[in-house]
Amino acid sequence: MKKLGFQVLLWLSTLGASAQDPAFARTKFVIGLSAPELLHVGVGIDATKYNQLGLGAGVGPSWGTLWPSLSAEHRLYFGKTQELTNRKQWFFRQGATYFPAGDEGAGTLSIGIDFKSKRSNSGWTIDAGMFWFYPQDQDRYYNSFPALRFQHYSYFRKGAGG
Repeated sequence: MKKLGFQVLLWLSTLGASAQDPAFARTKFVIGLSAPELLHVGVGIDATKYNQLGLGAGVGPSWGTLWPSLSAEHRLYFGKTQELTNRKQWFFRQGATYFPAGDEGAGTLSIGIDFKSKRSNSGWTIDAGMFWFYPQDQDRYYNSFPALRFQHYSYFRKGAGG
């Protein structure tokens, strides 16, 4: 868990170096299905045209019980700016997930893309990459697995970029 804590600290310090633009800040609701976040809901905040922060909670089945998860993420957007949304479409995502039931965690690195839907303030996100599982038991190995996530998002208020 110390490595996961270090990863979160590194993520926050990287984000702190980025300029914040209060005029751009907008909040969106997300719902999705993924590994390692499971079936999840959360919020995302567009801090700047290039940075987004997110927090979420999820749940998934595990041998006859439910396995809860808590996650945090940072997205760094890059590429060509879309005229329709005034935002970059591609992103690099860094994430950390904590599983309270097992006191274990995972770190995620992925690349994804935002797709705008026909509704003015919503769309879809897909990203793929790798996640590293950090077990609580020192006898277990730190395993890496493919990460794949599908999300639907809807902004809380109207504005360009959503």
